[in-house]
Amino acid sequence: MRNTLKVLAASLALAAAAPAAAQYVFQEEWQKQKEKEMKLRAPPPPPLDHPLWYHVARVNLGVSFFYSEYYNCGYWYGYYPGYTCGSGSWVSYVPFTVGPQVDVNLGGMSNISVGFNVLLGSATGTVYSGVRAESVSRSVTIWEPTVDYVAKFGPPSEDTVGRFRVGGGVYIGPDGEWGGAFRIGGGASFFNSNRLGAGLDLVLEAGVYRGYWIGGLQLVASPEFHF
Repeated sequence: MRNTLKVLAASLALAAAAPAAAQYVFQEEWQKQKEKEMKLRAPPPPPLDHPLWYHVARVNLGVSFFYSEYYNCGYWYGYYPGYTCGSGSWVSYVPFTVGPQVDVNLGGMSNISVGFNVLLGSATGTVYSGVRAESVSRSVTIWEPTVDYVAKFGPPSEDTVGRFRVGGGVYIGPDGEWGGAFRIGGGASFFNSNRLGAGLDLVLEAGVYRGYWIGGLQLVASPEFHF
């Protein structure tokens, strides 16, 4: 008799709980169906009116600021009779900088940038005749092929995309003299989602030329063609 009462009580409890459980399941399914309908009603994002551009061709235009150990003065100016180079001094070289550059996308944020800068300017320093100092300038043209890894921050659909670059360059000067430098810098592309845009870059360089230390900074702006 006692077992029968227990079974009867359990049956009554289950019978009472069944409607509540059914209601909970129904509400959960109804909520899922409602969310699904809302997603279907949400308008899709507007399509782009043009394809995305992943590669960039540009022409860099700007100015560079280079300084070299003063013992380079024998090359920059030549040794005039009776003139010497003063120790602890420097040669300054502030050339106009122009050259093409192409960024090729490797996937994601990674790009390889290949370029060629032409540096056109005058090197200026001081030579000495006894205690008399004389400032001397010499017109110098240096050719600089460059290869950089470029990381770009932002999708190609963005109007402004920042970039960081690290790489190297080779200096090729008059009389076949040469050297090389490590490059690091940053910049940005503006109107990046359009076919035509503009860029701005600041690049630091440090290396050797003719066996002497040389360091510099390049500040360039560039019209860009995205493809």
